Amino acid sequence: MNILITNDDGISSSGIKALESELGKKHNTYLIAPLKERSVTSMALTVFQSMRVERINDNHYIADGFPVDCVNIGLYAEIFPSIDLVLSGINRGVNMGYDVHYSGTVGAAKHGALHGVPSLAVSSGRIDPEDGYEREAKLVSGFLDLYFKEIAPGEVWNLNFPPEIAGDGGLDQLTFTKLGRRRYTEKYDKKTIIEGVSEFQLNGSLLGHDQDAGTDFEAYYLGKLPVTPIQLDLTHYARLDGMKKNSN
Repeated sequence: MNILITNDDGISSSGIKALESELGKKHNTYLIAPLKERSVTSMALTVFQSMRVERINDNHYIADGFPVDCVNIGLYAEIFPSIDLVLSGINRGVNMGYDVHYSGTVGAAKHGALHGVPSLAVSSGRIDPEDGYEREAKLVSGFLDLYFKEIAPGEVWNLNFPPEIAGDGGLDQLTFTKLGRRRYTEKYDKKTIIEGVSEFQLNGSLLGHDQDAGTDFEAYYLGKLPVTPIQLDLTHYARLDGMKKNSN
């Protein structure tokens, strides 16, 4: 299988190195990642300017752009063969619930799905672990052995790893969930430059979530491995049907 690997933490992150090392044992891996961290960039795409791209070897490139740029280049710049799976991660920190709308990790996977390629986003609640995300990379390899054929073209599957996995710490803890409802409380620091002109710095954001059953949050905090299939169609069909009935 030809796997395109990218991330939003940048080329030097441990998570992407772990995936490349582990998946390279079974598959053809093609890595293209941002030069620097590009977290919280969602599906930003460079359109009106050029990007610097550096070739390390035939399977390894660095792009001075966003995660979605990396996927786009990997799919269309004729530097890699035809890609069977877009894999984004392993992100340093989880992406659950409404986080998927902001995340550069999930955004890169969504871009792969948008272009008809099965896509997987992977994140971990462990921050800079001593093993360099080796544990997660091994489990991702096993996960793909079991579920790759289930990921349909145009779908994104979003997988999150808790710091401590319940049971024996393996894929037996995998559970399919819906996205939870994240709650955000934001705070800005303001610095006045001159009258009428100020700098605002987002600082002190607080993250919460609703305690709903069957969500990725519930599974994660039970030590399980939540995976959520995400579709690209954002149409609110129940609302649409209701409005159609009301208009008749």
